[in-house]
Amino acid sequence: MTTTPTVIEYVLRRLHEIGVDDVFGVPGDFAFPVQDAIVAHPDLNWIGCCNELNAGYAADGYARIKGVAAVSTTYGVGELSAIAAVAGSYAEHLPVFHLTGMPNLATQGDRTLVHHTLGNGEFELFRKMADTVVGASAIITPDNAVAETERLIAEALYNRRPVYMAFPSDVVDKPVLTSAEPLPCPASESRALRAATDAVVAALSAAPNTCVLPGVLLDRLRISDLAVKFIEAAGLPFATMFADKSVIDEHHPNYVGMYDGRLMDEQVREFVESADAVISLGTMQTDFNTGAFTARLDPARVIDIGLHRTKVGATVYQNVELADLLRELTARDLKPHAYNGLRPASLGPVTGADSDPIAADTLYPRWENFLRPDDIVVAETGTASMGLAFAHLPTGARFYNQTLWGSIGGPLLRHSAQPSPPRTVGWCSSPARVPIS
Repeated sequence: MTTTPTVIEYVLRRLHEIGVDDVFGVPGDFAFPVQDAIVAHPDLNWIGCCNELNAGYAADGYARIKGVAAVSTTYGVGELSAIAAVAGSYAEHLPVFHLTGMPNLATQGDRTLVHHTLGNGEFELFRKMADTVVGASAIITPDNAVAETERLIAEALYNRRPVYMAFPSDVVDKPVLTSAEPLPCPASESRALRAATDAVVAALSAAPNTCVLPGVLLDRLRISDLAVKFIEAAGLPFATMFADKSVIDEHHPNYVGMYDGRLMDEQVREFVESADAVISLGTMQTDFNTGAFTARLDPARVIDIGLHRTKVGATVYQNVELADLLRELTARDLKPHAYNGLRPASLGPVTGADSDPIAADTLYPRWENFLRPDDIVVAETGTASMGLAFAHLPTGARFYNQTLWGSIGGPLLRHSAQPSPPRTVGWCSSPARVPIS
């Protein structure tokens, strides 16, 4: 006989099913029922952190590797300490579930002046603050726990954004009162998908020299393999921008190097900007990605394939999913393109003696030479990431940097984030129905 799960049992079960094995956080009294349940869960590990901001950074890093993450904090002081990290996850499209504990319902109903509040009797204030940096939020109750959990999972995975879940401390261990099916992954609108595919194929046929810019959204959606199939089917060269470094292995024979406007590598800049067509696959035209806006990409020649829309010329095709379009393109009879054989450059030979003063032109080549296949490289915001971004990585190595949000100290990648592969399928989870009674 299947027993009815409690509110927190249902939430934790579903988070584990979509890929969460570890939850980062800092203990706090209003969140104790949530955190006790995490510790007691047979398939989840509680990873205590020194403060909530670091917990948020760790969850951010975990989501980069595994595709989804969770962080738990207490009410008020805890959640506000983590909010800068959550905002970074929002900016950089990372689905992080923020689980926070709240005072019990009686305390909230009486507007009691308790600790971790502003002393004004308002208990939804911090949820309203969180709303600006998450894709969706909910205060969880036994009545809404199932529906809201499924809604928040769908939002987090569809738009790759963090979400906020608050639990009044006295409802955590109560049984859920409703049931629901997991929400299906939205599919592309068929006519828009067909029209977008036709438009991209026509543009490719008319552009003898084409370059692809694979973007970080491929990594967020776990569909870099689809991009590789498309690139190989059409024989297309590709370069990567700063935030997108290593989303496709840098030892792929079609990789030409890093493109960062006029800041570095003039050969790559000239190759990309002179192409008859440039296919952007989930890139963002930020200041760091464009070499302080020195990139000169003709909008008329850019085919912009985004998360849920595609633009070819002046026409925008809405409700077209990135993964669906890549599959459709790969299935077409694409004429292989040719390119001039440009290959990525290294940072140069290791020079100088150990006793010499540290200088950029001797430090970065040493770092590049130090890297080994399948390494995970975490480059701190600032000169470390900007210099090392132009290193030619070994086979299988990954480069992580918080390019858009640019926080110092994040993301943190912990060894515990790596033992098991993600359980997400493609760009969205597809779990079986979860029975609750």
